[in-house]
Amino acid sequence: MKKRYYLLTAAISYFVFLIATIPAKPVIDLLNDNSPVSIEGVSGTLWNGKAYTISFEGIRLKKTEWSFNTWKLFIGSIAIDISSNFSDNDVSAEIGTSFLGRYFINKLSAKITAQEAAQVAQIPLVQLDGVISLDIEHAQWKPGELPLATGEIRWTGATVTVTDTASLGNVSILLNESEQQLLNAEIKNQGGDIKINGTAELLPEADYSVEIKLSPTATANNNTKKSLGLFAQKQPNGEYLLKKSGPLNQIM
Repeated sequence: MKKRYYLLTAAISYFVFLIATIPAKPVIDLLNDNSPVSIEGVSGTLWNGKAYTISFEGIRLKKTEWSFNTWKLFIGSIAIDISSNFSDNDVSAEIGTSFLGRYFINKLSAKITAQEAAQVAQIPLVQLDGVISLDIEHAQWKPGELPLATGEIRWTGATVTVTDTASLGNVSILLNESEQQLLNAEIKNQGGDIKINGTAELLPEADYSVEIKLSPTATANNNTKKSLGLFAQKQPNGEYLLKKSGPLNQIM
C-alpha cells in the first residue's frame, strides 16, 4: 500500500514539474492557430505566465496573469488563479475543471458598464446605463447540464432607455442553489422610477421561470407606465406582473 502511495506521489510531482517548466508561448501559439481565441504578448511558463492581450468574440482582456493551484491536483481538479483587466476594470477569479469534466469558477470579481454588457450579450433595441458588478462565490457547470451558482450581481445607477429613459436605482440579483440542485435568483432594487421584486430560476429539462412584480413609483412618467404594459400584465393594485416560463432556447 505504501509503495503505491509513493509511486502516485512521485508521478504527480513529476507532472507538476513538467507544468512548471514548460514555456507558455509554444502552447499559446498552438491555441492561437486552432481556436477563435487570440493571445498576444505571452511570457513565462504554463505554471506562472502573463499575456498582454486576450481577445475572444469582441471581448478584449489586457495584462492577464495566471498561476496554477498545485494542491488542487490532489483533490481531483485543475485550477488556475487569474487576474486581468477588462475595459479599465480589474477582473480576478479561480477557474478550472475537475477530472470528471465539471467546470468551475470561484471568487469571480469583475465590473463592466451596462452598455458594454448589452453589447456582449447582443441585446437589441434597448440602451442600458450604469455599472454592473459581479461577485460570484462559486459557479459550476458540465456540458449538457444546467449551471449552478452562488453570489451576487449588482447594477448601480441602472437606467433603461427604449422610447424614454427610466431609472431603476440600484438593482441586486442574488444567486443561490435550491435544494433540488437548481439555480435560482432573487431580484430587487432600491430607488428609481420602478420598484422591482421577483424571482427567476432554471428548471429541469433546460426550462426557465420568471415572476417579477414591477411597481411605478411617484417619479415614473406616463411613458414609463405605458412601456411596462407592453411586456407585463397590469394588476388591479396598479402593479405590473411579468410572468414567463418555457425552454431556454427561446430566449438565447
